Parts: sequence; C-alpha cells; structure tokens
Amino acid sequence: MRSGEDQRRQSVLTMHYLLLLVLVGGCRPPDQSLTDADRRTITTSVDSATRAFEQAQRARDPERAIGHLAPDFYMYNDGVRSGHDSVVAGIRRTMGTFRHLEPGFANVEVRALGPAAALVSLTFRDSIMTASGETLGFRGATTLVWERRGADWLIVYADADHYPPVP
Repeated sequence: MRSGEDQRRQSVLTMHYLLLLVLVGGCRPPDQSLTDADRRTITTSVDSATRAFEQAQRARDPERAIGHLAPDFYMYNDGVRSGHDSVVAGIRRTMGTFRHLEPGFANVEVRALGPAAALVSLTFRDSIMTASGETLGFRGATTLVWERRGADWLIVYADADHYPPVP
C-alpha cells in the first residue's frame, strides 16, 4: 500500500504528464506542422525570453520579473501549487529586500511545441543574500511552459524542484 506522500507525488506526476499531452496536442493541430525555420525562430525567441526573466531576477526587479508571467500562470514549487496572485505577492514581498540575488540558469533547453507554445527545461543554482546578511543557496531543476500572447512570450506554467544543498 502506498503512503499518502507517495500517492500525492504520483498524482502530481500524472497531472504533469496530462498537462504536457494537452499542450502538445492543443498547440500543434495535425494540419499545422512547424518548419525548421519556425522551430529556430521560436527557440531563439523563447531562449531570449528565458534569459530576460533571469536578468529581471538578477536585477532584483520584481515588476520586470512579474511581466514574464501570464495572468493565468500557476506553478508547483516542490509539489505545492501556487497561483498567479500568490506568486506575484511573494515576488513583490521578497525580491526587493534581497541585498544580492544571483540566479544561475544552466542546461537551458527549449523545445517548440507549436506555433504559440514552447517548453523550457533548465537547472538552477541561486545565491541570495537577505537584508539581514544571511546567505542562502538553492539548486534544482525547473520546467517552464511559455505561450505566445500577442507579440509577447509569457510563462503560463512552472515547476521547480529543489535539491538538498551541496556542501
């Protein structure tokens, strides 16, 4: 028999797989395939948007970071779901109070899912100095789903998993 934690984790994984299936199926109708040029354009645009999101964090600019989130954005942070409003409130409450924030995105991989959707996977290693001078370090993996809304690429979904600190 599975523990409650195992069942919850399996439910979250199942939901993620279903979300990806819906995105892949919904973003790319059978009669609308992407050319290599389309894929390159989308990949370049979304990679640039991902780097701009990272730069907004580095600049400790909450409004610029929030500008990358779609109004219907939600995320799972270590298995806990948060919607747009709570994420925005958290960014506004904390980001400007850091003395230093050094996000480190690595292994960034962008995959065009369709003409208006892309999936980004990356690893991160963040270093934060709080207002009190405490230094915190985080590392893990993140998945971002970007969607083109008008002329902009916005994050509609994120999943962040944090790993134990490295000594």
